[in-house]
Amino acid sequence: MSRRNTMREIAVGLLVASAFGVASGMTPTPRSSQSTAPLEGTAKPVVVIRDFKDGRAGVCTARPDLHLSVARDDSFPTEQVLVVEYPGPGKDPAARDTQCTAQSHDWTAGSAIAFQIKPAHTLRLSLSFIDRNRVVHTTWKELTGGVWQLVRIPFQEMRPNPYFQPPDAKTGAPLDVTAVENIAFAPQDQTSGRLLIRSFVVTK
Repeated sequence: MSRRNTMREIAVGLLVASAFGVASGMTPTPRSSQSTAPLEGTAKPVVVIRDFKDGRAGVCTARPDLHLSVARDDSFPTEQVLVVEYPGPGKDPAARDTQCTAQSHDWTAGSAIAFQIKPAHTLRLSLSFIDRNRVVHTTWKELTGGVWQLVRIPFQEMRPNPYFQPPDAKTGAPLDVTAVENIAFAPQDQTSGRLLIRSFVVTK
């Protein structure tokens, strides 16, 4: 099986797992640190996971009806932010998944993932990555609609996804962020919407 097909299966699994988590009433992980403060004044980035200086480079989705673009926002006029316009949920559990290839694969310099996001409305967002042991780690976060907010997710909050793991995952191994290839996210609401996202980074 090709690597591309393998990653497609993993993406489908991540979204199926997220959907099962919502449908089963799973207790969400603790709310991430969220504020409207600038990222620079709150947590110093030590690793850039993915920025959008080069537009959509390194950002992909499996479905043509999920539209990706970059734009300027009045709150951050000197930088490009990622714009994700997504449809309502359908039969394909991976239809609203967006993956960002990591620019830096070793995240050990920090202890948390951080980014700023502005959803059009209040929703739950899933965020996942696969560590060096091929274990899918996932968390779900509640977001407030209509405002920029800082989301900071300590690595210790990430948990092995209980609903999906790749066949070659070394389950039971401790989290290993020395070689992370990408980060994926998806809205978990029941309608269409829009997300604006600044860079994904690792912070202390």
